[in-house]
Amino acid sequence: MVISKITSGLGNQLFQYAAAKSLAIKTNSSLYLDTRYFDHQYTTDTLRTCKLNFFNIDEQTFDNNKLLVLLSKSTKLFPGRTCKPFFQLVNEKHHHFDRTIFDAKAIFVYLKGFWQSEKYFTIIGSIIRKELSFKPNFKVDFLAYKNSIQQAENPISIHIRRGDYVNHPEFSKSFGFIGLDYYLKAIDIIKSKFDNYRFFIFSDDRDWVENNFPFSSDDVFVKTTGNDTDIDDLQLMSTCKHHIMANSSYSWWGAWLNPSIEKLVIAPARFYKNQPDWNTEDLIPDTWIKI
Repeated sequence: MVISKITSGLGNQLFQYAAAKSLAIKTNSSLYLDTRYFDHQYTTDTLRTCKLNFFNIDEQTFDNNKLLVLLSKSTKLFPGRTCKPFFQLVNEKHHHFDRTIFDAKAIFVYLKGFWQSEKYFTIIGSIIRKELSFKPNFKVDFLAYKNSIQQAENPISIHIRRGDYVNHPEFSKSFGFIGLDYYLKAIDIIKSKFDNYRFFIFSDDRDWVENNFPFSSDDVFVKTTGNDTDIDDLQLMSTCKHHIMANSSYSWWGAWLNPSIEKLVIAPARFYKNQPDWNTEDLIPDTWIKI
């Protein structure tokens, strides 16, 4: 059995699910999701909720199984919380791809980390795309934006993340807003490659974007409403043909969930503002353009 600790924002949740699913298939094991992180509020993190139920995954929740909860608590008695061949805790060692997680062998394997690389699940990419397809969405504004994207000859998503990257005391230091210059360079690349295009802009800081971003009259600022707009926006991003992403796992998935082999994805070469020792060479797929 593979158990995945699910934490943090939507992008990280998807990485945590995809890596664990890959290991579960490789070892012919069942997969459980430990979502207890979302039972509490943490001062060091932005308030989050688990959103995996919006996707067509075969979800089995850890905290509904009393035996697994008891097992998790009892492993605290063992050094490194590992007691093979019964239980093995696999902690993420670093920020680049670690193939050794696929060597984990125990009756219960518990994954704890972010696993931010396509290399953890490339071999089952078609399965991940199928399971991370979105459940039906009938919101009126969502359908209107989706129709606009589908009608556009060359829809380009632009994700501009500010929010906690500007206001959170920790995230503003480690991530930080990628900067307007990055987007201007990315837009120039799009213009050099395509004669016709229409930008669909997604952001958590509408006022800043409207005051600072070089809009044209044909561009669309996507403003979905109601609950779970992060799910709406992610699906709309993935519907676009090409992508300009932020230094964000959320917009990483907005681009990756687009299945087209012809898509152009522009990503920041430097994902973290103030983490020079973190090796993120496996974060951006080789076919994407890094600037």
